[in-house]
Amino acid sequence: MSSKKSHSQLNVKFLSLNLFLRPPFIHTNESDYKDARLQYFIQNIIQEYDIICLQETYSAYTLRQNRLIEEAETKQFLYSAVSPKPKFWSTQFVDCGLVILSKYRIVEVEFLPFTYSLLPDKLSYKGSLYAKILINGKYIHVFTSHLQSKHPTEDSAQYLAYRLVRRSQLIELRNYIDTKIGNTNEAAIIAGDLNIDGREELKPPAFPDIECKDDYENFINILSKHGKAALVDILRKKYGHSPATFGRGDENGNPLEKVLTAPDQTLWDESLDYILMINENTSGVTINWSDTHVEPFYISGQPFTQISDHAGVQTSFRC
Repeated sequence: MSSKKSHSQLNVKFLSLNLFLRPPFIHTNESDYKDARLQYFIQNIIQEYDIICLQETYSAYTLRQNRLIEEAETKQFLYSAVSPKPKFWSTQFVDCGLVILSKYRIVEVEFLPFTYSLLPDKLSYKGSLYAKILINGKYIHVFTSHLQSKHPTEDSAQYLAYRLVRRSQLIELRNYIDTKIGNTNEAAIIAGDLNIDGREELKPPAFPDIECKDDYENFINILSKHGKAALVDILRKKYGHSPATFGRGDENGNPLEKVLTAPDQTLWDESLDYILMINENTSGVTINWSDTHVEPFYISGQPFTQISDHAGVQTSFRC
């Protein structure tokens, strides 16, 4: 008789969301309703999940991040990780707003600072937050990040620079992932607002003088090591395409979110938010496709109609 203990499989619900809780005094339209949205998120949303990766949940000049973690603990999220504040002698003014909440034990936390970023992102301590989580006898390696933004510009050279910096950050992230999972078959999840539009191939090029439709292809090539690593883009595999998560419109071309989004961005129709998995087939961790989808978190009875300007992306996995 085997001495190994058998474990019944668990279904672990996973969410990644850019919560759009920027530091104080920054807002897009009349108000970002930061406190009200945070309270709604805590009271009505977080308990539905087991692991949550958040972006744009800053600790700089505010106690919102502390409040989130404290109140999440009352909802069984006993473990958390946050991106660190910048060193006081640095030229960065804010952290990069990354948070991981988990109902399962986090056994290791680390932060990878990126070497390069461009303004205004350069003012934050940009990087990737890592948590090694023990679930049902298996280790899950979770990496969340918010890559270089592509700020509106009329300059093709600047537009290209944003893309190249994102790729440099992806290369750093991929190398870092290798240091954590090595040659093991353990599952790794990469989640976050990666600022790579998976729908750009469907649109006219932003500039005629540079390549504007290869961002997603380069993204997948880097993270999969040109196909050598077992990488799956969970949402694209589920839908057969990359669904929009920012600047979403309805079937009649009307914007679905206008309270938090800049008026000229409400119909950008971009797929920026991702959940990717490495080693799904060999780790003993399997994706539950019926739980995999874009989650807008529509809200009624509040001055805001979504929990964020971004839709969330969610899945669940059995392990």
